[in-house]
Amino acid sequence: MRNAHLQPRLVSSEKEKKEALDFRQKHFFDRLGFQDPYRWTLDEKAQLHWLLYEGDRVVGYAHVQIWPDDRAALRIIVIDEQMRGQGKGKYLMDYCERELKEQGVKLLQTEASPNAYPFYKKLGYIEMPFNNPEGEPTHPNDRAMGKYL
Repeated sequence: MRNAHLQPRLVSSEKEKKEALDFRQKHFFDRLGFQDPYRWTLDEKAQLHWLLYEGDRVVGYAHVQIWPDDRAALRIIVIDEQMRGQGKGKYLMDYCERELKEQGVKLLQTEASPNAYPFYKKLGYIEMPFNNPEGEPTHPNDRAMGKYL
C-alpha cells in the first residue's frame, strides 16, 4: 500500500491538541484569512479530531461533529499543501469513515467548497440536504453532501 507508513490518531493529549490547533490554523484558517474560531471543539466529547502522522510529522487533520440520529458532520479535513495529490486525504477519509461506522454512525455529511467538491464525489459522496441540528444554513458557495457508511 502506498500510504502504509501513515498513522491516524485521535487527538487526546495536550501535545496533540496543540499540534491539531497549529496545523489547522496554518493549513485551513490562514488560507481563509482569520483565526480559528472553533478552538473550543477540542474539549467537547461530541467533537472528534484526528491527526494524520507520517513518521513524527503531522501531514493531515480531520474534525467530525457527532450529531443525533446516527449522523455526523465532517467539519474540516485538510492535508499539508506540499503533500496533496498523494492519496493522503483519501486515506484519512477512509479511516475516519471506518471509525465512525464502528461507533454506529450511519451517515457522514459535509459542506463541500467548490474546490473540494470533486474530492468528495470521487469518494462516493452525493448531494443531499445538510440538515444541521443547530439550524445553520450551508454557505451559498458550498454544496451539502453526504455518504451512507
